[in-house]
Amino acid sequence: MKTITLSIAFLLTALFSIAQVETGIAPNWLEKVTYSPTPDVNYDDLNQGTLTLIYDHQVNIPKQESYTKYATKIFENVGVQQASTINVSYDPKYQTLKFHSIKVLRDGEVIDKLKPDNFQLMRRESDAENYMYDGTMSAVMNISDVRSDDIVEYSYTIKGFNPIHKNKFSDSYYLNSYEPIGKMSITLLSENELHIKGINNPSEPQITTVNGLKKYHWNNENTKTVTYEDYSPNWKIDYQLVIVSDYDSWKDVVKWGIDTFTLKEKPNKELLKTINNIKQENSTDGEKIAATLNFVQDDIRYLGLEDGIGAYKPFMPNQVIEQRFGDCKDKSLLMSSMLNEMGIEAYPMLVSSFLKQSITEFLPSPIFFDHCVVKVIDAAGTDLYYDPTISNQGGVYDKTHFPDYQYGLVIKPENTDLDQITSHSKNTVEVYDVYELEETGKGATLKIKTVFYDYEADAMRGYFKNNSINTITKEYKNYYSNYYYNIESTKKPEFKDDLELNKFEVTEEYKIDSLWRPMPEKDGYIMAHFTPSSIEGILYTPNKEERNDPLDLYYPSTKQHKIKVILGSRWDVNNEQEEFNCTAFDYKWDVKYNKRKNEIDLTYLLKYKKDHINPSEFKEYSKQVNKVNETLGYQIYIPSSMAVGNSFINKASKSSNTVETFMIMLLVLFVIIVIILLIVWYSQRNKKHIDPFY
Repeated sequence: MKTITLSIAFLLTALFSIAQVETGIAPNWLEKVTYSPTPDVNYDDLNQGTLTLIYDHQVNIPKQESYTKYATKIFENVGVQQASTINVSYDPKYQTLKFHSIKVLRDGEVIDKLKPDNFQLMRRESDAENYMYDGTMSAVMNISDVRSDDIVEYSYTIKGFNPIHKNKFSDSYYLNSYEPIGKMSITLLSENELHIKGINNPSEPQITTVNGLKKYHWNNENTKTVTYEDYSPNWKIDYQLVIVSDYDSWKDVVKWGIDTFTLKEKPNKELLKTINNIKQENSTDGEKIAATLNFVQDDIRYLGLEDGIGAYKPFMPNQVIEQRFGDCKDKSLLMSSMLNEMGIEAYPMLVSSFLKQSITEFLPSPIFFDHCVVKVIDAAGTDLYYDPTISNQGGVYDKTHFPDYQYGLVIKPENTDLDQITSHSKNTVEVYDVYELEETGKGATLKIKTVFYDYEADAMRGYFKNNSINTITKEYKNYYSNYYYNIESTKKPEFKDDLELNKFEVTEEYKIDSLWRPMPEKDGYIMAHFTPSSIEGILYTPNKEERNDPLDLYYPSTKQHKIKVILGSRWDVNNEQEEFNCTAFDYKWDVKYNKRKNEIDLTYLLKYKKDHINPSEFKEYSKQVNKVNETLGYQIYIPSSMAVGNSFINKASKSSNTVETFMIMLLVLFVIIVIILLIVWYSQRNKKHIDPFY
């Protein structure tokens, strides 16, 4: 108990402490910026009962000081919670924080709330669940006695830039938001002339000279709200954005990268031993590349220590091999250096997993990248790309899945521009459903085989490694419960894993007690319904005719879903086939009926051709999706009176009208002779979120 108590006490001390926060007057280089307590904004756009009256941000680049001022008006009691909490983060490795004022304006009175003893300093690792620790500290104050109609105003300065940038400055600033803001004011003071670029038509800066420094000032008052459309790509920038940079070109960023990633030491014994083992066990360069990738991915666990310069500068390979952990840049430098020792050309490469193609719209700077991977050039001169942070990957060296990052900056001498990267993965999923129906009106057995390739195989391999078979069985059953009542797993899922082909196969078996259900659009009938769920889950169905933003698509992706229905008796089924094509996808669907075996074979194939569609393409996309939806649901139906266990004659015999009973019996006999069952298809629309890869 004592050990546990001491551990908890230590943890609380590390993560939470009450301390004096530095306070003092604001820097003397500041320009005074005023604001209106009643700005001319659309108050109907306000959320959570507050309005930001001003966001004032001023940076003195030579002094490495960043000043910020907020003023927030509270309109409803629900806004008190948010407005009365101050939370400012900084990196204590190279920054200091100083508050200048905290006050509440109420009915013409100014109430001073700057009390250093009321601050709490916390180390908040917001990305700890992803094994990334950046050492950021947060100064938090919950202001006392805050009420509706108050204005809460506070200001502070953070001093210090990350020394990894060696006095090169770059940043980006928003000039509007998803809610209206009374005034947004951005001011930069610089000794050097800054490169400036705007996205989404921000205002031009006012450029003047103050005390020998160039002054860049942006002012945006009574801002309009940013409109967000569902299913827009992550890389789509909605805000008015200003980008500034000291770097003249991507070549300058490459030079920075070479300095940052330069090896400081020769491989130690442990690293040389690992390299020699790989060389001895593998004869070709391709085999060596694959073996090195597997080692770095699976034997070096992912853990990022991102505080200070660690956010950009990797640990040296000797340290990584000894500690057996590292983040993306650590793993990338390790992998590239190991391959270099084997005589294989390889380099670290910076990418943005978030911006993707939008990185081409940004000015050159290392701060706009959030990830590091590896580029390899084999003996034939083929460019190969690998992400050493992905674990449990399959495939041979030139068939390994690489995420759709689209652009990257290779840290290679003389490189002057971004690489454009094309993903060659198809990410195919093949699903084979076999329904064997019992007597009409009863249940069925369902056997499923799903084959995953490329990224999909990597993901499923990881899923089976990280979850117990009982958990997987339960989750699979819950998934199919969305489609069928009273479904039970009769066999736990089994898998086959072909690492070389990167093919992962899963088989499942179920018993469905209630396959049939009342037919909503036809009284007195029951139906059995079959859905290609793998396709239904990635196909976005529009709910409007036009869009202003691009539509994100699940790319790259190919889904083939085959459904076999074993009927057990003769049905009247027509063979059918449809094919739809547009700029976004290709789609095929067909129905084939085997009269000899009394089996229906449904085949669905959907292949996305790009990662998004532009607004100009949306109308045609909608048209084709609606056609696809008409084929996605297939059902067979029959009068409920003819189902087993619900004898129509017995029901009729209870009638007092014997003539009516006789006529009904004749009608039933006629129906049985002329046509036993009817079969139709219909569409079922089911809107699903598309989760793009991140």
